[in-house]
Amino acid sequence: MKSRKIKNLTEPQVRCAFHHFNREYFDDSLPMPDIELMHSFRYFGRFTSDIEDDTTVNPLIRISDQYEYTESQLRDILVHEMIHYYLAYNGIDVDGTHGKEFQKLAKKFNKQYKMHISEIIDMSKYTRREGTSWIKYSLAKLF
Repeated sequence: MKSRKIKNLTEPQVRCAFHHFNREYFDDSLPMPDIELMHSFRYFGRFTSDIEDDTTVNPLIRISDQYEYTESQLRDILVHEMIHYYLAYNGIDVDGTHGKEFQKLAKKFNKQYKMHISEIIDMSKYTRREGTSWIKYSLAKLF
């Protein structure tokens, strides 16, 4: 199955994908977090939140807008961050590690939904978005 390229990712696209994946994979259990695009070559996605009175607050998912993602690549990245959110929201892993619980869910999604969620992503399989800085991109791949 060929996956369509997303050349200029937008926050509304990520929000729409979040809604869809939340319903599809998480039984609509996750409240909508803040969604932001970040201008990073080093990270495809990041999840952060605060903890107040044993409750996850201020959840934020950030996705890099420096790449042209295929739909399946974006799904893998966003669901990766949603797993971190799910674990924090349910008090299982509030530190956002790639520990045993993360690995268990990633393995389940990979097997059941043919995803490719892992702790580290091979950046060479991703296309840099046109007009981005080649120097920053090259440095991000080195370090």
